[in-house]
Amino acid sequence: MENRLFTTKTPQGSRRLLAALACIVLLASLLAQVISSAGGRIKVENITIDSRGATLSADLYYPAGTDDEDSIPGLIVAHGAGVTKGNMRGIAEEMARRGFVVLNVNGYATGLSEMPVYDEQDMGILDYQTFSTPSGIYDALTFLRTLNFVDKERICLIGHSQGSMRTGMAAMMDCGYLSFNDIMINVLYDTFGESFTLEEIAMDADALAAQRLEPAEMALYEHLKEENRAAYDAMVKAVVLIGTTAANAGPMSTVAVAGHEVQRNCQVNKCVILGDYDTFNLSYHTDENIKAAMHITGDIPSDEWLILDDLNATSTSAGNIYQTSVLDAPELQQAIQDRATWISFFHPETHSRNFFSSATTMDIAKYCEQVLQYNGGELGAADASPVDASDVRFFAREFLNGIALIAMIAMLVPLAALLYHTGFFAACTGKNEAVIAGTGSGRFWINSGIAAVVGFGAIYYVNTIFAPGLPSPTLLPLFPSWWLTPIFLVVVAAVGVVQLVVYGVLDKKAGRNGFAGLNINIGVVNVLKTLLASLILLTAAYFSLTVIKYFFNQDFRFWMTAFEEMKVEHWALMIGFFCTMFVQYLVIGAAQNYPLKSRLPLWAENIVAVLSNSVGVWVCCLINILMLQSSGVVFSNWTSSYGFLLFVPITVYVTRRLYQVTRSIWLGAAVNSLLISWMMISTIGYNIYFAQNFVSNFFNI
Repeated sequence: MENRLFTTKTPQGSRRLLAALACIVLLASLLAQVISSAGGRIKVENITIDSRGATLSADLYYPAGTDDEDSIPGLIVAHGAGVTKGNMRGIAEEMARRGFVVLNVNGYATGLSEMPVYDEQDMGILDYQTFSTPSGIYDALTFLRTLNFVDKERICLIGHSQGSMRTGMAAMMDCGYLSFNDIMINVLYDTFGESFTLEEIAMDADALAAQRLEPAEMALYEHLKEENRAAYDAMVKAVVLIGTTAANAGPMSTVAVAGHEVQRNCQVNKCVILGDYDTFNLSYHTDENIKAAMHITGDIPSDEWLILDDLNATSTSAGNIYQTSVLDAPELQQAIQDRATWISFFHPETHSRNFFSSATTMDIAKYCEQVLQYNGGELGAADASPVDASDVRFFAREFLNGIALIAMIAMLVPLAALLYHTGFFAACTGKNEAVIAGTGSGRFWINSGIAAVVGFGAIYYVNTIFAPGLPSPTLLPLFPSWWLTPIFLVVVAAVGVVQLVVYGVLDKKAGRNGFAGLNINIGVVNVLKTLLASLILLTAAYFSLTVIKYFFNQDFRFWMTAFEEMKVEHWALMIGFFCTMFVQYLVIGAAQNYPLKSRLPLWAENIVAVLSNSVGVWVCCLINILMLQSSGVVFSNWTSSYGFLLFVPITVYVTRRLYQVTRSIWLGAAVNSLLISWMMISTIGYNIYFAQNFVSNFFNI
């Protein structure tokens, strides 16, 4: 065994294994960057914006070779609550492949972004509500307009979930509800003192001006018209609201036109994309305010352009977006110019699949192509290099990021072995050998079956919890979805306690002590050394992130499991989150490593352990998918818990392998608690006002 090339039994084997896994991390990240940058054709910059004494972190994508004489449509991408810009990375990359300038933003108080004392809506220190803030999207819009190579008249905002609320709010702030004709009627009313009846405000402002104004006044009117036209055309052109009821920018609002109160739509072209199994889907389809804004009474059509006429409260169809080109539809072109279109897309998806979906990404690509008339160049131009909407490639990059993530986790095992081969940490190794219980393997397989059932029950229970309704205490200020993890662990650990009691009683009757092999009692000093070892392993894992971030601009992720960069202040927050999970992981580690006879080789035991503890979670998700597709009925709400699909097997692997390296359950529990704390803190974001502090300002991180 000790002569094997890759083994944690010897320092040499551990070093080889560590080097091999590090190479996998680097190679996977290199290949991922090839996809992210389209082979170097897209330039990606990690930038920092500061417009109000608090930084916004963002990724800026634009075609390599762009200069200040270019005029390229710009997109802003906004993530939802409880996640970061990393979740929207696939959409950002796909739009960048089509030649757009893309700004993928971490909202205020999320990821590396800070929280201002007052945001765009004056929310902050006095009053902060996660669901009522633009969270930096309007500030990002202001920044995007400063870029010389961005076409200020072709900007679109794209947001998922809470990000759709934020982009909708930014559109409301930027565009308002007055049509251009309304604006010019108000110019006649406010500047020239003209009065109008309710019927007259629906008439053409230019015709009314020509009838009523003197030549000198007409000259001023034309000048004001030119100014207002420039401002109107520079407003946000379109919004893409994903996984939303379109509560912001969707319903009509009452505005004053020449002293008359009238109902108008927000002056922006609107696109809504919803999953059929999204909890918001029914609300969107049945909301009378939304239908009133669309000027329809029947079902909301899918994939179909609607041209809105607020003056007559009517709408007309301009055809299916996949069958009608805007270049061949002058009426649709004019409606887009007038910001008077609405289109909806629906797919058999859940809320958290929207941003990880080829169908949704295809719709976004097609919509932006049509509404901004751009795809690898000006739409229809001979020198354009368009990318078909169905050509979606970011899943390959996501897969490679996932391979790098798994390799990074696996690296911790040989690194731990190297540490425990040193004199300082060798004393932390458990002294007692495991005493295998029983002569048959029945108890092992029963234990595996129990693990599967418990995993199923725990995730099913967790998915019944409405995460946004949970508290966010000052010491644990993240968006409340973080609670789902320790609650899941409490359920699993509670069953683990019962298992351990039963095993202990049975073994005591048989004259054995299975607990001895867990080496729980290694002494206070060695426990402290073990905690130090866990911090060293976490530091190594984080260092690997900084390396792939520096060289390849990648991180560790797959869908909703991710390990991202952290601010200095986040490391202090880890203490609180570590404490919410450490005891559970100790108990779980004891239950998963309690010596039971299996008659399997150790590697096979580890596979069975990972599968048995994960399969219940996977089956629960699979049942939900099958029920949704067959009947549309939700079996289990996975909106905030898809990350469990990957982090459960990861943590089981860590628990098992670190126990086998150290013959003690302490290191596995500590490392898992630190890893999950890192995952949550780096990706979830604050839910309450969390002021900047001396530490972050001093270290400038």
